[in-house]
Amino acid sequence: MEIKELENRLDSFDKDVRLETLHLLREKVDTCKLAHPEKTDFINLHCHSFFSFNAYGYSPAHIVWRAFKEGLAVVGIVDFDILDGVEEMLEAGRILNMKVVAGIETRVFIKEYSDKVINSPREPGVYYLMGTGFYKKPVPGSTSDDTIIKLGAITRRRNLMILERINNFLNELQIDYKHDVLPLTPGGNATERHILVVLEKKARDVFNNAREKLISFWAEKLQINRDKISSVLDSPPELQELLRLKLMKYGTIGYVLPEKGSFPTLEEVIDMIEDSDALPVATWLDGTNEGEREIEQLLKFLIVKGILLLNIIPDRNWNIKDEEEKKAKVRNLDQVIKTANELDLPIIVGTEMNKMGQKFVDDFTVPELSSYLDYFRKGALFVYGHTQLARFFNKGYNSCWAKENLAGHTERNSFYIKIGGVMQPDYDYENLKRMKEDNISPDEILHLLGRTTLL
Repeated sequence: MEIKELENRLDSFDKDVRLETLHLLREKVDTCKLAHPEKTDFINLHCHSFFSFNAYGYSPAHIVWRAFKEGLAVVGIVDFDILDGVEEMLEAGRILNMKVVAGIETRVFIKEYSDKVINSPREPGVYYLMGTGFYKKPVPGSTSDDTIIKLGAITRRRNLMILERINNFLNELQIDYKHDVLPLTPGGNATERHILVVLEKKARDVFNNAREKLISFWAEKLQINRDKISSVLDSPPELQELLRLKLMKYGTIGYVLPEKGSFPTLEEVIDMIEDSDALPVATWLDGTNEGEREIEQLLKFLIVKGILLLNIIPDRNWNIKDEEEKKAKVRNLDQVIKTANELDLPIIVGTEMNKMGQKFVDDFTVPELSSYLDYFRKGALFVYGHTQLARFFNKGYNSCWAKENLAGHTERNSFYIKIGGVMQPDYDYENLKRMKEDNISPDEILHLLGRTTLL
């Protein structure tokens, strides 16, 4: 089977097919039918998979495979409102001997910031929050499981409201959520972007892909000149972004004001993350909104609530055409990184991949990022080190063992970064039983890992 065909199979909705294919690809590397990639220090801990929305349709297994091919040091997924990709991500990492992590992203309401826009534009008090370092899902029936169910219910309710408004407005195009939208995602966790994919395709079907009819329809409905529609009509991703701008963004016919009362609180979601033995993560947009301008104040507030890391999407903060906007956002980027380091808050970064054109990995060679790569790499190793110790030895960052043996915040961060550096995915964990003992010291763990042979 050709490599391209195998790579396409990585995005099958059948998990067994995906993992079987990954084994076949690994075999091709091991038998020198594919070149073994050169390793880099580059990382991406913010990839959305097809369990929420990936613009290229990538499964967790495909994300790990591409990270392997490009020589990434660590790769991670973070899906909206769902943890369905966690197990697959960790298994794919084992198959390819890749350092991997898994997480979740959602929106919460922060009552203390109810009068300020933070990182969700035009929505005061609404905040994008992450958790990472997961290795298991909440226990069914638990309070944490109820929180995950609540996140999904909020998204579905909002999607249906958006769809009802758009259906009423477009008349000729009628989208059925269950029949048209849900089949696009393996876990039934649809997003606005899935609706856009269906909307763009439905129009082509209704008008038999007749170019002039499509141009006339969209020009009239979106109130845009025909030349603009014509320029994006042959590029579905560009047309979908235009539809999002004109039909779903703030002030448009399909926009649904978030129901603040229905959002989970910051505390609820942090409790769920901690209960799952994972790490709560703050997120930062670009420092331009009121809630992010006093960044030290915001981060200190979040640290008190339990936040342990900060997530940044670097590309949107430096790769900007307008020079004045770029200067301002690079200044903000420098300031948030400086502040996070002063607060001993590890930083993780990524590219999202929920929109066509977004890179698989950041360009860490550019002047705006090159001096920060070591910070970002250490943040990734921190999460990986926590994941492995928590998963196999019940010694994650917030474990009783860690609190007893690593009293200081700085000391604990440093230990898990070191663990992430030395611990390998293909260790024979059965031969590391000594690490399960409660009385083992941090130095003994590091010594044991340093002399452990690989499988």
